[in-house]
Amino acid sequence: MRENQAAMWRQPSWQAQNLAQARELYQAAITYINCGQDAEAIRCLREAIAIWPKDVNVYCLLGNVLNRQGRSADAIHCYQQGLAICPDSAATWYNLGTALLAVPRLSEAVRALRQAIALQPDFAGAYINLGYALEEQGLSEEALQCYQQGLASCPDSADLWYNLGAALLAVPRLSEAIVALRQAIALQPDFLYAYICLGNALKEQDLPEEAIRCYQQGLAIYPGNAELWYNLGTDLLAEARLPEAVQALQQAIALQPDFDDAYTNLGNALEEQGLSQGAVRCYQQGLAVCSDNVQLWYNLGTLFTELQRLPEAVKALQQAVALQPDFADAYANLGNALQSQGKPEDAIAAYDRAIALKTDKLELYCDRSLAILLSGDLARGFAEFRWRTKVDRYRHAYEWWDDQPQWRGENFTGKRLLVYDEQGFGDVLQFCRYLPLVKARGGSVQFSTKQPLLHLFANFPGIDELVEHTAAAIARTQFDLVVPLLSLPHILGTTLRTIPASVPYLTVEHSCVAAWKNKVNGRESDLRVGLVWAGNPGNIPGRIRTCGLKAMSMLADIPGVTYYSLQTGEAASEANTPPPGMCLIDLTDDIADFADTAALIMNLDLVLSVDTAAAHLAGALSKPVWTLLPSAGDWRWLLARNDTPWYPTMRLFRQSAPGDWSGVMTAVAQELRTLAAAKAGVTA
Repeated sequence: MRENQAAMWRQPSWQAQNLAQARELYQAAITYINCGQDAEAIRCLREAIAIWPKDVNVYCLLGNVLNRQGRSADAIHCYQQGLAICPDSAATWYNLGTALLAVPRLSEAVRALRQAIALQPDFAGAYINLGYALEEQGLSEEALQCYQQGLASCPDSADLWYNLGAALLAVPRLSEAIVALRQAIALQPDFLYAYICLGNALKEQDLPEEAIRCYQQGLAIYPGNAELWYNLGTDLLAEARLPEAVQALQQAIALQPDFDDAYTNLGNALEEQGLSQGAVRCYQQGLAVCSDNVQLWYNLGTLFTELQRLPEAVKALQQAVALQPDFADAYANLGNALQSQGKPEDAIAAYDRAIALKTDKLELYCDRSLAILLSGDLARGFAEFRWRTKVDRYRHAYEWWDDQPQWRGENFTGKRLLVYDEQGFGDVLQFCRYLPLVKARGGSVQFSTKQPLLHLFANFPGIDELVEHTAAAIARTQFDLVVPLLSLPHILGTTLRTIPASVPYLTVEHSCVAAWKNKVNGRESDLRVGLVWAGNPGNIPGRIRTCGLKAMSMLADIPGVTYYSLQTGEAASEANTPPPGMCLIDLTDDIADFADTAALIMNLDLVLSVDTAAAHLAGALSKPVWTLLPSAGDWRWLLARNDTPWYPTMRLFRQSAPGDWSGVMTAVAQELRTLAAAKAGVTA
């Protein structure tokens, strides 16, 4: 029977009949493919092969359909069968190489695509896929050569110019990438991805305005493309064109509601505009559709921390690290949130995890030191606090001194030691108490501090030479050793029990106090209270510490109290419109420096201040001072105390919840009434 069939096969009439039938099946398969009926197309093509197994085009088309269905192995086998019949088919080699590239079987793909090019040197698609395969193998230079060879044969191929540009961008050879991508657009003005890639290249080349124009040109053709809107918005955000950035990113989200990165950058833009609540809603909306996006959880948690919505912050940041256990920054911010909640041990554990993941990120050690200090372990905390001198955000305070001999606590008899101011006024006022202890260890002590403090420190014990904290003044100063002021507690072995807390350690010239006494008006029987209601608005801690003068309105109607403004900076103008009924005298225009502030305080009965330099100054002068603290108090005030080992005359009034000053003011008002009544009774 087989012999008869073979004989029939060799007959020309039989071959012609089968060839015609196979071609009909091939055409039918094309029709089915165009109608989306792949299963029927595959059936027709298999029948065609069974009838006429010599047509490479049938194998090629069948391989394409199988590949489209995700049946890569079957497709590759089909192409290989076709090539066994017709090894000179460039199209089949190309299809085989493309299928192998997708698997990916890169070395085999490269061989197949090279064969396609050898058979058809102007095969643009083969150059494109070969170049991509080489890039995937990490062979960037070979990929570039491939695209360039392709362009030598196909100079009008926009796709080749695009791929060359994208490969040059990845290297990066930005100028050449820009030329190639512009050529792609010139050849094909509606080339979407060329606009995207060109915009990216222009941005990397630090040509932001050209990048923005590129995206805008692309959007003129593709106004419905979310990626172009996203890239435009991201670049506008980088250029601080915030309203435009918000509009572009909102458009990206409208076109693609699950575009997680667009939610991230839109939230950033809203935060930059000061629209914190809008940013919170944006992150939450993004998480509603992209619940596993780590960056959204991280941004939300970080923003909640800044807003002092601490339980929500902790929850969001815990979700971020649950999704990405190696996310060091999320652990760090979780530590910040836990520290603000007054949970230093939990915060330390979070910082420990962050440090284990990023041992070279010095900010983490510094942040952990503050949590350790908050816990009350001053010896360990001050030891680790040394990392502050290496942290980028503080480096400006220390880089002058890197090459100078550092004092480590040894006796320095016969030498000159320069102690330098490094942080805020409050820190200087708190830690200058250590200077007499330093002086006891040897030679001459020089102290470099800011101009507003110079008069106050003119006769300070333990200072032999006072130096203004400027580059010019320091350059004129001869010294042998240096040490930053806030390193002294560690060097001198400070613990909670050994804080040098004798007060006053600051004094004011009698003549200055007398001069200010003449300025302080009010009845002798009145309780004279200095007020400070705002911290530095330029940083988050300063804003958290601020209550504002209006929050003190319940202090206004306390009989027998006259208030004096000690407020400086932007918030000082609030003294012009005090709460109704408050007798507030503002003498701050006469204050030239901290010596004046100290002299004014010496003429008062009490200072009532948020956590600012004024509170430290009053404590150092041994004047009664009530310090109003946010729930997330600074490390130096420790936890759950209404007193402080740093200042014997200071009382602490703490918020019970973030942002709630009403409870603090209620307690203060009650105490003030008692104090005012007592003074009035004594005077009477």
